[in-house]
Amino acid sequence: MTNENKAPFKDLSDRMVKALHLDSPPVGVLWTTRKPEGVQRIDRTLKGCMFLDVARLEHKTFYADVENNRDCKNGSHYLGFTPPFEGQYSGDWPAGKFPDKGRSIVKTPVAFRRNIPHYTIVPSGTVKYMVFGPLDVFPFDNSWGGGVVNVFLNAKAGLFLARAADYEAGGATEGTTGPSTCSMVMSKPLMTGEVTYTLGCFGFRQFVKIKPEEVIFGIPFEKLENVVDNLEVLLDNRPDLVELLSEPIGQPHTATEQEIAWQRSPGAVLDSK
Repeated sequence: MTNENKAPFKDLSDRMVKALHLDSPPVGVLWTTRKPEGVQRIDRTLKGCMFLDVARLEHKTFYADVENNRDCKNGSHYLGFTPPFEGQYSGDWPAGKFPDKGRSIVKTPVAFRRNIPHYTIVPSGTVKYMVFGPLDVFPFDNSWGGGVVNVFLNAKAGLFLARAADYEAGGATEGTTGPSTCSMVMSKPLMTGEVTYTLGCFGFRQFVKIKPEEVIFGIPFEKLENVVDNLEVLLDNRPDLVELLSEPIGQPHTATEQEIAWQRSPGAVLDSK
């Protein structure tokens, strides 16, 4: 699928923005070995996570290659462009003294070695290009490789998105904080096919324009329609939650007498006869 076929996710993007009151559009992210048709290579070098800001805040669709990913050797590996660098898996770099000899994000190298099983890493060399763009105009689907949707939203809206992901099949949406953000909400949904979220990592909070109250979700392309459908069904069935979701950020919700009464409802009464 190329951009000649327009935008396969526009309707889903519009519905998600409306339901969750998003401040910025969801971002489509594609991994591919084929040179993307109809989009330009970005003209700068950034951390992998910073490409999300170019897409959602500058409203640009573009592709990046290994040369564009030179600003973060961690992310370049986690996203599948490059092999691990010396000191990464041993923990010497993550535990090394900041700023010249490491990142001081863990106390000892062995502490980081214990973190590694919690990372999700795209196999090195399995990607040549990544495409980023606002989801409502994103021109590619999984026929080009594999993709995820990244959504920036406040924690309350995140609750609704997580519940929508589990609404039909049950289970629980898992969020991991500790590993790099790109590993948790870009690589992980790509490699596992599951919806994920994270509070972020230090680098993500330093370099990406995410608000303090926001978290980020990753949704595989193939699950997006089901998640959006479930979100709308959930809100249709619970008008009280629609009101809760629409309340402004920065103030707690005060339960009404009606909400308290609903909470005390005895529910279905089984016939014992």
